[in-house]
Amino acid sequence: MKTLSSREVQKNFGTVSDLVKGGEIVRVTQYGRAAFVMIPESVETEELLRRIAGKKLLRLLKETAPNEESEALSQLEVNQLIRECFA
Repeated sequence: MKTLSSREVQKNFGTVSDLVKGGEIVRVTQYGRAAFVMIPESVETEELLRRIAGKKLLRLLKETAPNEESEALSQLEVNQLIRECFA
């Protein structure tokens, strides 16, 4: 994985986009800290994004305190909500 500053990406966007389109993953930093990752579009991209979204959803659910409405949900309703999140 190649690491570039946001300034380098701005100055050389065409070259960087060619790298990414060619299969390279590029980590972009801002002020010396990782800010985001550029990944090539591929067959696996959608699955990767779903996994990331799933981990984020799980983290949010763990941080959220249950309430009356959430405790009243059936398993079927929970499954439907999960499917809607990933649609």
